[in-house]
Amino acid sequence: MTLGGDNNTTQLDALLRGRSRGLDAQRSMLRDDAARGVPTLLCASGRGGSGTTMISALLAVAAAGEGYRVLLVDADDLVGPLSLMLAVKPRAGWQDLRGARVSPADAATPVSTTLTLVAGGASRTGEQSVLTAAERRACMRRLSSLSDGMDLVVVDCGSRFEAVAAAFTPHAGERLLAITAGGDPVSLAATYALCKAVQVRLGALPQELLVNRHDGRDAARCFDAVDAGTRQFLGTALRFAGAVPSDPTLDAALRAGMPFADAAAGSPAAIAAHDVVMRTLAGATHSRPGV
Repeated sequence: MTLGGDNNTTQLDALLRGRSRGLDAQRSMLRDDAARGVPTLLCASGRGGSGTTMISALLAVAAAGEGYRVLLVDADDLVGPLSLMLAVKPRAGWQDLRGARVSPADAATPVSTTLTLVAGGASRTGEQSVLTAAERRACMRRLSSLSDGMDLVVVDCGSRFEAVAAAFTPHAGERLLAITAGGDPVSLAATYALCKAVQVRLGALPQELLVNRHDGRDAARCFDAVDAGTRQFLGTALRFAGAVPSDPTLDAALRAGMPFADAAAGSPAAIAAHDVVMRTLAGATHSRPGV
């Protein structure tokens, strides 16, 4: 289903259409263990500006482009950048689920035949009060019904641990995708702090590290620095999810107003994100860059 009359959505749907041959068999493999649940990536960072929104969109679009049914959730409760990035106009967002004012289906905005967005940002029903932690968790729990029939769920948690905690419902399909975008000590320390907070408060949640805006040896150095900290002080080893290189051309195209699908198509960042999400859906990952 597409949003009628929306040229951007039509272009995105055209990009995502097709390439679905053999998916039924792959979906059966994804569901072969009922306890596994729907693969769910909680994309988060230790500090703002690490690119969780861009990474979340790239991962979701890449999987949807292969014919997988993807639910993309924008856990931001202030701006809701994903609806702006994907050029859709939601009728409701996840905050509107508070008090059962709307149904989860009302908060689901089709972006293409295989990609569905749950928007973030301020409530669209006029309720402006700040959500409590319990209300945030309740809203996220209500969204769980939308994951039925999905092959992948991607949640953009930004740099707020509360968003990770609210989105976390223990089952074997969930994992934290910790995103670091800098090799400087502050960025690496912030990423380590996120991993520590998750282990202390959400110990059952598996953790992986994605290095954004770096590749090759630079990505390896970033991963090794954070992994060394978690090994020494937390007694756990991180898993390497992948690296997405800096992509100035993609950034410039988006700033110029180009539709996300057109700007991302064939870009280095999109190609790298495709590799990351395909490994996720296959249940495979590296232990370290280059391994």
